[in-house]
Parts: sequence; structure tokens; C-alpha cells
Amino acid sequence: MDSPDDLQPRLRQRATDALRRLAPADREALLIKCWMSHDARWFMAVARECGLPVANRLNREAARELGRVEAPRLARALGLGPVTSLDEYLLVQEALIGLLGPDLLDYRVSTPDGTACRVDVARCFAHENAMRAGIADEYECGIFARIAGWLDGLGLAHELRPALGKCLKAQGRACAYTITLAPRA
Repeated sequence: MDSPDDLQPRLRQRATDALRRLAPADREALLIKCWMSHDARWFMAVARECGLPVANRLNREAARELGRVEAPRLARALGLGPVTSLDEYLLVQEALIGLLGPDLLDYRVSTPDGTACRVDVARCFAHENAMRAGIADEYECGIFARIAGWLDGLGLAHELRPALGKCLKAQGRACAYTITLAPRA
């Protein structure tokens, strides 16, 4: 029989070998699915234990704080300098969405002028999951809370319209937000 000291390194090597058999795209997709499963189960556990209003508030707070950390982390990893313009921000936003789950949303971005962009979401995994869970009427958007965190983390003063709140799609409205960057001083 192996001692615990002998077993773990061999298990680690076997696990590493097994993971190497996954194509990078498959490994990435698996990580995204695992994270999304965690996210949904965490939200529902908090909702059952503390109620939906608390789950919504904590989800929005956590999403925004996560965004504050991940946007500058990604910008550094990509070797981007300080993000100071709408075009630079939109590149970071697209890279983040591409990294975190490009298939989770169907959306379009337009820039009516140089200081604002409009994000129109046709399909959203959070809305779909809230519908399946039967909580869509009360679900508050965590996706745009995270986007607000990205802007915060990059040091971009901004205005988001409409204000964050209940899921627009669940209210029968178009999911469309305008992000306006404040002029730089």
C-alpha cells in the first residue's frame, strides 16, 4: 500500500496528463461552465437562505467588486496602457466577454458619439437562468453591475442608463444600456 506521501504526486501527474488531453478550447469552455454553475447555485443558495432581495443585493455587490479587480488585471495581461477613451474601454470589454464566456450573451455595441456607447443585449444567460428558476420577475441584473465594475476598475468615471435594477428583459423591455464616459479633467 502507498503512503500518502507517495500517492499524491502520482495522482497529480495522472490528473495533469488527463487534463492535457483536453483541447485548450474545450478546457476553457469547461472552466466557463463550471464557473457559471457555481454562480447560479451560489445565488440560489443565498436566495433560499436569506431571500431574493438579499441575494440580488449581494450578487450586484460581488459582481461590481469582481469587475473592479478583473478589468485592470486583464488590461495588464494584454499589455494595454492606461485605458482613457471609449474605444480603449470597448476593447477591454470585448476581451473580458471573450474570456469569460463569449457564448453567454448575444449583443451589439454601437457608438452614437465619441463619449457614449449603447449595448443592446438580444440574449442573456442570466435572464434565461432566472426564467428557468422562476425568479425573473424579481431578478436584478448582475451583468451590468459587473460592467460598471470594469469601468470603475479602469478608473473611468461614467454614467449608466437606465440605472441598474430589475432585469429589463423580465419586465418586457429591451435590454439596452447606454454607457457615457465623463470627460477627462
